[in-house]
Amino acid sequence: MRYGLFIVLLVLQGCSLFDTRSPEDPLADTGSYVQPDTPEQVVENITNALIELNTLNYRRSMADEFEFQPTATASARESVFLSWSRAQEEQYFSSMVAAAALNTGHSFQLNDQSLTLLDENEFILDATYFLTINHRRTEVPTQVQGRLQWILKQDGAGLWALVEWTDQELGNEASWSDLKAEFMK
Repeated sequence: MRYGLFIVLLVLQGCSLFDTRSPEDPLADTGSYVQPDTPEQVVENITNALIELNTLNYRRSMADEFEFQPTATASARESVFLSWSRAQEEQYFSSMVAAAALNTGHSFQLNDQSLTLLDENEFILDATYFLTINHRRTEVPTQVQGRLQWILKQDGAGLWALVEWTDQELGNEASWSDLKAEFMK
């Protein structure tokens, strides 16, 4: 019996089971995030977060006082937009990521972009968008398109974030507002 106990202790000691290990860097898997020193870097971070389905980087791109204005059609149809805030934005994105996690081929395109200075700490991006998220929910569109306006502001530390987002539909195509509403159900 003693011989067996000795063998077990020898094996446990050899496998370093109780040794301390070096801590992992908490930001090691941050995807393609860059410090948002310019409004363009916020746009780049959101684009990469969408393609990479990175919830942390998506969240980091939004200001605490984030506001979303859906399309007129979605606003009339969906009550979820009555109290939309950063928390709902994060919830929709997390739900969408969970539904698309094992799929590939996600893409996001901004076209006809114009970035206009409103004041020294505020820009507005106006562009058309085309978003493809290959998720597993058959009742939800995988492609949406429309026009967006993003108001990007600089905080006291000099970093930029998305503060306000207005979505507009293009014709009868499903919009980003439709996608957000579906992933909040």
